[in-house]
Amino acid sequence: MKQLNICLLILACILTHGCEKKDGEEAAAVPVIKTVWPQEGTPSTIVTIRGKHFSPVRTENMVQFNGAAAIVIEASAGELQVVSPASGSTGPITLSVRNTDITGPVFTYTEAPEEYTVKIFAGNGTAGSVDGALADIRLRSPEGVVMDAAGNLVITDRGNNRIRRITPGGTMTTVAGADAAGYADGGAGNARFRLPWRSAVDAAGNIIVADRDNHCIRRITPDGTVSTIAGTGTAGFADGDNNTALFNQPLDVAVDAAGNIYVADNLNHRIRRIAPDGTVSTIAGNGTAAFADGTGAEARLRNPSGIDIDAEGNVLVADRLNHRIRRITPQGVVTTVAGDGTKGFSDGEALLSRFADPYGITTDSKGNIIVADLNNAKIRKIDTDMRVSTIAGTSQGLADGAGITAQFRSPVDVCVDAADNIYVADLGNHCIRRISLVK
Repeated sequence: MKQLNICLLILACILTHGCEKKDGEEAAAVPVIKTVWPQEGTPSTIVTIRGKHFSPVRTENMVQFNGAAAIVIEASAGELQVVSPASGSTGPITLSVRNTDITGPVFTYTEAPEEYTVKIFAGNGTAGSVDGALADIRLRSPEGVVMDAAGNLVITDRGNNRIRRITPGGTMTTVAGADAAGYADGGAGNARFRLPWRSAVDAAGNIIVADRDNHCIRRITPDGTVSTIAGTGTAGFADGDNNTALFNQPLDVAVDAAGNIYVADNLNHRIRRIAPDGTVSTIAGNGTAAFADGTGAEARLRNPSGIDIDAEGNVLVADRLNHRIRRITPQGVVTTVAGDGTKGFSDGEALLSRFADPYGITTDSKGNIIVADLNNAKIRKIDTDMRVSTIAGTSQGLADGAGITAQFRSPVDVCVDAADNIYVADLGNHCIRRISLVK
């Protein structure tokens, strides 16, 4: 009887282990998709599918993107590398191995990324102060660029305390100012600026200058006469009459169709407005360096440095030390357009993206927002679908060529011409760069 029990026990163990082995063998035969990377891309994107129980024989793995057959280029039991088919469309990835079909995540087809090329437009990387043909000119820490209605590129040549102009024919002249810093209104040759930062051009062709270290806003008429629009020359804060209003390091200006001038008032952490009659008011911020969306004084900014006006009359702000791009509606409502507030670099969904001291800002003819991302040494784009991408720039340096390999050294401002070519004030390289879309 004892021997019979032992035999039965041995038989039970054999049967049990045999069943477990058989179950394990059956489970091992079922392929499993664990991850797919990337999950979006253009046709011919190489996609890595990781999992288990794939066939190491490449041709035994049948992969489809929403029903369109993909090419498998590498295969192992745990990983497949496939090429997204040209005929594919957004939809699930499916895999067939040893007559077993499984469905993976959705692959989203995107448009092919735009390609840009970067070239030096003016200057050669050497600091100086020389007018003339583009091949000969010298700039010193150019801080601002803006295009006027006639296609002239206006440059705020900060280090030379001058405002310069490059004609469409390629000749640079000095509009106003001299190499010596100072504060004086008058004719072009007698006028003085003290670290002028950025400029704008109004409908009458006047150049409006944020004269940073004179703490005032200046105007240069088409005949070269310089006058002070608002500010006393003393740092401070006061709204009201243009003769008594105070600014604290104004960095940028923009002009709307009605002639209102908007000012990025850096150390006052506010956006100010100068009406055509000269009255100065605050449209956003209360002087506290912080972050908050809201209306008017409820909003908070931290060292706003760049400003522009879009086609709808919204004021766009490069909110530098909040590492965000903000929008102010004509009603004074401030919202965040892009950036999560953490200093860094990340493209993608606008509100999840990251900037490192966004400094200059403009818009192109399609409504895209172009940003000079200072400490990332990159030029970024926020498209109308609210996605952020990098147009050009890799790291600090000086290199022309394809946007994905080009280098800038402290890009501080941007503007566009009628063809949407982008001009960059490349401060650390003492030159102006031009970025063009590869057709």
